[in-house]
Amino acid sequence: MDLGQVSLSEPFPVADTAANEFEAAVRDHSRLVYRIAYSVLRNHHDAEDATQETFIRCLRSLRRTVVRDWRAWLARTAWRVALDRRSRAQEISMDEAAETIVSMRVAGASVEEIVGEQQMEALLERLIAALPNELREPLTLSTVEELASPDIAQVLGIPEGSVRTRLMRARQILKEKLSAVLEGKRRT
Repeated sequence: MDLGQVSLSEPFPVADTAANEFEAAVRDHSRLVYRIAYSVLRNHHDAEDATQETFIRCLRSLRRTVVRDWRAWLARTAWRVALDRRSRAQEISMDEAAETIVSMRVAGASVEEIVGEQQMEALLERLIAALPNELREPLTLSTVEELASPDIAQVLGIPEGSVRTRLMRARQILKEKLSAVLEGKRRT
């Protein structure tokens, strides 16, 4: 991610203090923004693009917005940018899949371990994807991004109590579905 192409003087004139705050926010929160984008897009390059777009949007809005909590503001913006881009996201490339397998082989994993791990990961991803949006989004932000309930509430624009309820429901549904799948495999 290279934000060096963005000039803080033109075409986005902002006060020096706002520019300094923005630079600090990029330094302090770029990993969070990337992780949020990646959790939605599941592709490294798309997540980098979404991260850059998030910071550009934030830079543009500095002229008319006072930011009190950079972390929450950037998280919310990254979430929205990634959701906007998700419909345009492409499938994982063969190169990325090959890189993942090679790295696992280098780490000493057997073919059976690699396949088993990939199957379990794919199963979990399918189960999570099958959840309704209102349950899937808080779960993703909580487990993948490790955001706390207040931060998730800010990102999604819902009350904190609703976040906790949705997380509990999502986890319960996943537990039941995963138990049913694993129980079915034990019987065969």
